[in-house]
Amino acid sequence: MWFFGKKRAKKKALQEEQLKMQQESKKKGTFVGGKPAPAPVKAKKEVTVAKVVKKEEPVKVQPKEVKAAKAKEEPVDDKKNKKYHVSQNKDARSDYYKKWRVRKEGSSKTIKYFETQAEAIEYAQDLADKNDSSIVIHKLDGSIRKQEYK
Repeated sequence: MWFFGKKRAKKKALQEEQLKMQQESKKKGTFVGGKPAPAPVKAKKEVTVAKVVKKEEPVKVQPKEVKAAKAKEEPVDDKKNKKYHVSQNKDARSDYYKKWRVRKEGSSKTIKYFETQAEAIEYAQDLADKNDSSIVIHKLDGSIRKQEYK
């Protein structure tokens, strides 16, 4: 049976079901003058809304020593400018194998590749100056040659 055949069959079944329901309701006497009698209205229950009151918590007072210790700690700044790292690419599968790269601290994405370390340092210094940051220079083996370099 194709789409239209199925649709017609459903429509016919629905009409037959409605006809049966009408016949049953006529037998029960729920039809008044050819129209169904209005359904009885159920009484609505009143709903009351309870108001929630929050209790105020007492303010905790810290001793002066604890306040002084917290004031001495350096504030943690999530928006701190991250350092730029100059290192050599060690991935043998990469097109840029053994080329010097500049990356931002915490990122796996390389900003730019260079043939020499000097070119990479110069570029990283430009970026660090523009973003009020510093650079970290790595040796060939990956250890740090210079840190906090501006």
